[in-house]
Amino acid sequence: MIRSFLTKRQMIWRFPVSNHPRCCLNSEAPPELTRGEKKLIDVLRVKFPGATSVQVADISGGCGAMYQISIEASEFQGKTTLQQQRMVNKALSEEIKEMHGLQLKTKPSNTS
Repeated sequence: MIRSFLTKRQMIWRFPVSNHPRCCLNSEAPPELTRGEKKLIDVLRVKFPGATSVQVADISGGCGAMYQISIEASEFQGKTTLQQQRMVNKALSEEIKEMHGLQLKTKPSNTS
């Protein structure tokens, strides 16, 4: 079900988040991923070689306008959440230009 919210005289559509985000961890992206999901996973793998978990889901119904990304990487150690998310935004700067929205969750990986 699609929900809408009125914010500052603007209609914003919110799409339901997938219950099964697409995940890729140090392996080839599964073939059922969309082209956009595969591209984002590939970019994140290159930019964050210390990533222990990368999840990407197209939450715009498959059109590539909005993504949900969760990434856990050693590169985030000692960084604030804002710094971590800025790192991801910088890594995806070209891809973000084509998006309507991005939900981003970052976390430093445990290195013990």
